[in-house]
Amino acid sequence: SGIVVIKYTRVLPGTSSIAFDGTGDYLSVPDSSDWDIGTNFTAECWVYPTETSADRAWISQYESDSDTWYLRSESANQVNFTFWSGGSAVVNFSTGSSVLTDDAWNHVALVKDGNDWEIFVDGTSEATLTDTDTDTFSGALAIGTVLRSTPQPFQGYMDEIRISNSARYTTTFTPSTTEFTADANTMLLIHSNWDGGLGADSSGNFNTFTPTNLVASDKMVDSPTNN
Repeated sequence: SGIVVIKYTRVLPGTSSIAFDGTGDYLSVPDSSDWDIGTNFTAECWVYPTETSADRAWISQYESDSDTWYLRSESANQVNFTFWSGGSAVVNFSTGSSVLTDDAWNHVALVKDGNDWEIFVDGTSEATLTDTDTDTFSGALAIGTVLRSTPQPFQGYMDEIRISNSARYTTTFTPSTTEFTADANTMLLIHSNWDGGLGADSSGNFNTFTPTNLVASDKMVDSPTNN
């Protein structure tokens, strides 16, 4: 009846997660140089998709429809990263095959190591690209959507959302099943079960998000009967 509920369900790295209903739930924070895509960059998260028939954005930065980037799922359970600059999709690459598992936890990472771009799913490299572009957009960062004219809101659960100014993964790896910890390269880190509040940043950079259509007054602590 119009009440949006933050649901909590079991996730590998912790005891809760953030629920997005696919219609307008998201977290956002104003522009910061902390999410500029420079020489080295990583955007990663755990995602539990409950609907994958449409494009669904997980992490994005938006200045305008001509200048934006987003990490998202595409139909047929593919993963895509697109980077628009000056109205052109200067970086646009996808896994090309079904790599996401519906109704299950998947670790997804977009990594830039110099001019080498790579998408990892559950620790396996699924797509690569070589490109020299970087960005210094003046736009908000969003979790669970992209703030463009076609928003592509995510439907499902997310946890352990991290942005780093380093290339954290350059070869096959085993995703951490414990909560991420902040280090010198951590620009943003969101734990869904941190008591600092929904969208609170644990990186030490104080990039705390503003929830839209998300409230924490209704939540469900994980237990076997809730899984």
